[in-house]
Amino acid sequence: MLHPGQLVSPAQLLTSVWGPGFRQRTNYLRFRMVQLRRKLEDDPARPRHLLTEPGMGYRYQPPGSPDR
Repeated sequence: MLHPGQLVSPAQLLTSVWGPGFRQRTNYLRFRMVQLRRKLEDDPARPRHLLTEPGMGYRYQPPGSPDR
């Protein structure tokens, strides 16, 4: 959320949240993203704000910003 609209790699997220020893623990990140979407998205199955870019990373699209 510090970088709205910017693509952030899983390694960047894991390192900044859990530390460098967790760079390869992508299962942690997927699990937490599911939890966040359940709490924050109107329809977690069709997220509008916590977006996954397959094979690339994640993107936060703030409310009120233009859709991709």
